[in-house]
Amino acid sequence: MPSIHVGIPPPEWESWESHLVHFHHFESMPAEKSHLVKSPLFRCCGNHEWRVLMYPGGTALSGEGRVAFYLAHCSGPKISAKFLFLTRDSSGKVPFTMPSSEYFTFAEGNGQCWGLKDFAKHAKITDPAKNILLHGTLTVEVRIKPDDDYCCLNFIPRNAFAKNMLRSFMDEDTSDVIFEVKGRTGNGDLSPKSTPFHAHKLILRFCAVGSTLASLCEDCDESEPVPIVDVEPHVFKLMLYYIYGGEITAAEWKDRSRELIDAADRYGLKNLKIEAEAWYAKHHTITLRNVIDTLQYADEKNCFLLKEGAMNFILNNAREVLASDSFGEMPESRSIVREIISVATAKMHGGGGDVASKRKSLEDPTVLSINELRAILYDQGKDIDGPRNRLVAQLELKPETPP
Repeated sequence: MPSIHVGIPPPEWESWESHLVHFHHFESMPAEKSHLVKSPLFRCCGNHEWRVLMYPGGTALSGEGRVAFYLAHCSGPKISAKFLFLTRDSSGKVPFTMPSSEYFTFAEGNGQCWGLKDFAKHAKITDPAKNILLHGTLTVEVRIKPDDDYCCLNFIPRNAFAKNMLRSFMDEDTSDVIFEVKGRTGNGDLSPKSTPFHAHKLILRFCAVGSTLASLCEDCDESEPVPIVDVEPHVFKLMLYYIYGGEITAAEWKDRSRELIDAADRYGLKNLKIEAEAWYAKHHTITLRNVIDTLQYADEKNCFLLKEGAMNFILNNAREVLASDSFGEMPESRSIVREIISVATAKMHGGGGDVASKRKSLEDPTVLSINELRAILYDQGKDIDGPRNRLVAQLELKPETPP
C-alpha cells in the first residue's frame, strides 16, 4: 500500500510495509471454531510471499467468540520480522490492534505462521454501532517489518546448486549405481518386470546420510544392479527425486504420502518421512472408525505428528471413543498413555504459534505441539525426529561452550 511521507520519518517508521486485506461478507462466514479463511498471496519484504489466515470463530485454542488472525510465510528464504494487524472504523479510529513487540522467525517459505488467537470479539466486529464493517466487509491492515540485520531486500538470484543437482537425476552417463525396482501385481505377487533407476553413490552418501539406501550401494559393483523389491517403482522414483533435491508436488503428496511414509521409514530417510507425515496428517481425516487404526499405524511407523493428531481426537471425543467398537483394539502401552497425558497437558495450556503465548510456551516447552517443537528445533539446527519427550529434552539442553 503506497505511503506518502511529509518530512523525514522517525526510525520507528522505517522498513514497515503495509497491505490492506479485505474480507468481504464477513458476517456470513461460518463462525464455528477452526473454520479457516485464507487471503490470496501477496508480496512483501522483497520476494517473500505471505498470506493472512483468519478464523472468524477462532482456533481451537481461542476464547469463545473470538476472531483469530495469523500471518503465514509462504515463499522465500527464512526471515525474521515484526508484524501487526489492525482494523479501523468508518471514522478512521483503530478499535482493534495487536502488534508484535519482538521479531519472529519464519522458516523458509513453508507456510509457518505466527499470530493472534484472540484478536477481537466477533460480536464487537459485527456490532453496527462500532461501524467496523463497511458494506459487510472487514478490512484488516497488516504491517510487516523485516529485521534489517537478518535479510537483504534487494533481488538476489537463487543458489544454482539445487538446479545443477537435479540435472544429474536419473543421468545414465554419470551414474555409478543402478537400482532395479520390482513392484507388486494386483494379487500381491512380485512383478516379473523391473524398472531401472540410475543414481550416484556420492549423492546418496551425502544427501541420504545414514540411510539404508546409501548403505545398500556402498560396496556394490557398478555392473551389478541393486535389487529393490518392497517399494513400487513410482514411489521409489519420488523418493530418489527427493534425495536429489526435487520438490514433490502437492498432488503427489496427497496421493502418495502414506506410501512415501512407508518407503522413507523402511530406508531411513528421516526428512522425507517427516514431510510425508505432515502431508498425510493434512489430508487424512481422523474419525471414530479409523482413529485406533491411525494411532496404531503412527505408533508402528514412529509418526509422532500423526500420533498426536489421533490422541487429540481421542481427547476431544473421549466419550464416543470409549463407546466405540474399535476402542478394544487400542494398544495397551504405558508409553501411549504417557503420550496422551502429555498431549492433554499441551492442549490445556496451549501453544499454537500465538504471539501472546510464545514466550510462556518457550519457558515451558512441554505445552508445545509436535509441530511447534519441530519448527523451533529445526531453526536451532537440532534433530527434529522423535517423540515429544526427546524433542523437549533437546530444547532444555544448554548450548555447549566452544573450546
